[in-house]
Amino acid sequence: MLEKLDTLGACLLIAVMAGTFLYFVIAHQLGFSYAKKLFGTRRIKEQSQEIPLEGNLFAACYVRTNQPRIFDQHIHHEFPAAFLYRWYSEGKVKLVQLKPALEIVNYLSIQKDAVIRDPEENSLYRKFCDAAGEDGLLDVDEVYDWSYRRPGDLYGYKPEDIGKKWFEDRGWIESGNQEGKLTTLGVRIRPLTPAGAAKARGLVELQNFLQAQAEGKPSDPVDTARIDDLLCYGQLFGLADKLAEKWSKYLTEEKTTVVKLCREIAQSFFDGNNVATD
Repeated sequence: MLEKLDTLGACLLIAVMAGTFLYFVIAHQLGFSYAKKLFGTRRIKEQSQEIPLEGNLFAACYVRTNQPRIFDQHIHHEFPAAFLYRWYSEGKVKLVQLKPALEIVNYLSIQKDAVIRDPEENSLYRKFCDAAGEDGLLDVDEVYDWSYRRPGDLYGYKPEDIGKKWFEDRGWIESGNQEGKLTTLGVRIRPLTPAGAAKARGLVELQNFLQAQAEGKPSDPVDTARIDDLLCYGQLFGLADKLAEKWSKYLTEEKTTVVKLCREIAQSFFDGNNVATD
């Protein structure tokens, strides 16, 4: 009798574990939210190519990392890639191609005297200026070595914390419990107000649009007048390479090269620091 009970208990335990695993798999696949407060339980299907959150990448970083919505990728290297491409589109960074041997080597030349008014963005920009050395050229290996020699926090701050302040300054985070609420994923967050959630929703709608573009699914035609802004957010979502391929008829060869190079340099910036602190 005891053996049967033990067997039944083991079977129930296995069933519970399997059910829990399936729940998370299904939730992941369908894109369900783990908290109703921000987006509800249904996946947002709408697409929009409007630039959300007034173009503030820190605020976008906060939504992607600290709100109860499934965003899979770890974005710490995609965040500086987005800024690198934005600086390129603003003329602060340029592509330089040298041929020291048999093949062309691509570099990003960074304008060291550029004025960036936002202090947090400027902090990141100055790190890349320092990594570029005296010649002002950013190379993948050079950036990795520079970052490796400076172990510690990647930015000197958490970009999502800056984004949180952006929401707080606009009154878009619920007041009350300062410690926040514990989500199903074990992440403690302070929910957005309805107005804040409506703003954050635009980020999901933009990602849906860019994802559809990258995968070649039916979608609205791309607004070529804002293609640089869209590629900037494509970097943030990890889609820029695919978008550049799909939008090749709208892009110069240089822009296609820069899209890839921004991601590679940002990845080396992250990897060097990450290896040094392991």
